[in-house]
Amino acid sequence: MKEFRVMARLELINLFGLNSYRYTRDPKEKKKKRIMLIVFGFLGIVLLAYTGFTAYGFADFGLAEKIPMLYVLLAFAFQLGLDAMKAKSLIYRESDLELLIGLPIRGVHVAAARLLRLYVEGLLLTAAFFFPGMIICGIYTGAGVLFYVMILPVILILPILPAAVAAWVGILFAAIISRMRHKVLVEVLLAVIVVIGFFVIGFAFSNTNTLPDMTDEANGSATVVTEKTESAAEAGSDDEKTDEEKKKEQEEKRKAEQERIKEQMAAAANKAVDAIEIGFPPVRILGDAIVQSDLAVLLIYLLISLAVLSVTGIVIGRNFFRISAKLLTVTRHREYHLESMAQQSVMKTLVKKEAARYFSSGVYVANTVIGPVLAVAFSVAAAFFDISRPIEGLKGLPFTVTLVAGVPYLLGFFFNMMAITSSSVSIEGKNWWIPRTLPLSAREILGAKLLFNLIFVAPFYGLSEIIMFFTLRVSFADRLWLLFLPGVSIVFAVLFGMFLNLKFPKFKWENETEVVKQGAAAGLTVLGAFLMLLPGVGAVCLPGQYHHLLNLVILLLISGISCLLYRKIRRFPLEILEV
Repeated sequence: MKEFRVMARLELINLFGLNSYRYTRDPKEKKKKRIMLIVFGFLGIVLLAYTGFTAYGFADFGLAEKIPMLYVLLAFAFQLGLDAMKAKSLIYRESDLELLIGLPIRGVHVAAARLLRLYVEGLLLTAAFFFPGMIICGIYTGAGVLFYVMILPVILILPILPAAVAAWVGILFAAIISRMRHKVLVEVLLAVIVVIGFFVIGFAFSNTNTLPDMTDEANGSATVVTEKTESAAEAGSDDEKTDEEKKKEQEEKRKAEQERIKEQMAAAANKAVDAIEIGFPPVRILGDAIVQSDLAVLLIYLLISLAVLSVTGIVIGRNFFRISAKLLTVTRHREYHLESMAQQSVMKTLVKKEAARYFSSGVYVANTVIGPVLAVAFSVAAAFFDISRPIEGLKGLPFTVTLVAGVPYLLGFFFNMMAITSSSVSIEGKNWWIPRTLPLSAREILGAKLLFNLIFVAPFYGLSEIIMFFTLRVSFADRLWLLFLPGVSIVFAVLFGMFLNLKFPKFKWENETEVVKQGAAAGLTVLGAFLMLLPGVGAVCLPGQYHHLLNLVILLLISGISCLLYRKIRRFPLEILEV
């Protein structure tokens, strides 16, 4: 037990960089840490507000009692998705393997400590998802004191099982990769399969539960015909009514239309909730137990979770050092023969160096290739749906929805999800002094990193554009936007990722996961990707001539920001970046 306490303390002592912020004496480093803590705190507040407003919407639809069930499923899915992608690299960490092998410590204690870290990270996410929803649920259902008292224990219990399941994904990944020769390639393929699998399952589930209700459509069309008939019959008597009566009638019609839309949304939400109850019985049972404060069911869930977690820790611990050793990439020593020598330019040599460093890390490749792969997958999926046809009067909306107008922004979002440059400086780690001491300018060193990112993304961009060219039936102007907007967004993502990595570098890390998935620059790059969706919403709702004008403004805005970022990057003083 003493060994476990020591390992657990080492795993948690510098979670989110709090220990470094506490003891660092460098004012610049302390300022960066403070800024990042403020950013993370702001994101936490945003998440709390979002989950709270979502819970309020469900309660307004009469689904207050279903909020615990929905948020249990939501928190479980999010934690499982995030932990599954990093479980293998977190549990079987390579950087401190040599140190651990030489210590008198058992693999079970190491595994238990790292499972505890998975649990703690999931606990924060679960609390952000669950706490606001439970408060809203308690208010709308008139719950007693016991319900509010149980919120904290429930939050502590829920993340145990997702952490254990995610660890099993890490075990599966490790077992497969350790038996393969090309470990990096296999790790990338497995990560891509898991991510695309999550998207496919989610899409299939939502598609089966949002089938159009022909009865509602018929009723809706009948209502439209009735309204038109009534309006024609009353056209003659409109002149006899006063302005005040006309305004009153218009207000009543507007309220009636709002109620009709609200009823349709409530019906759709009820249908989705019913599907979740049928498809996930354990989630329904657990959600009902939380609402009814059923301690017996919660105790059973706790025992099952602890049993699964214990078995997981034992399985990982018994084979920890053996699998960790097999996961190490080994370079084969070959007999080289000196043949003809060729001269290469500085830029070509640096780009080759970037490519070698990039493809040597499975975590790095897997985390950055997912966005471009999803862009190509979306292009293929768009061939099976008619998104070119405008949708008039969708759910009573007073405007026409043109889905194809938002496709360029959606592609831009996929390509902006995680730029290679957002980690390309930090991934150098303790070797950063090597490029710094070379007689090269910042334009050459950083330019090679930018160029490699563009070269890597170019085939995915070209393939998605070719597929869209043959599958989407749109006007010539829309084809130009489909070509230029994603292309400009790729350039912006590459420059924005590099700019953030220069502002928030992280050279001291234990494993590459800390840089690629948990680095400040990587997280802020993802936020930048979501900003690409905002103008897409406007383009979908605006008429043709206006959405063309919006696209032009966004194109010029992104181009201008990209130029400013490039000027900042090429003049950046590399000497201020200290390892």
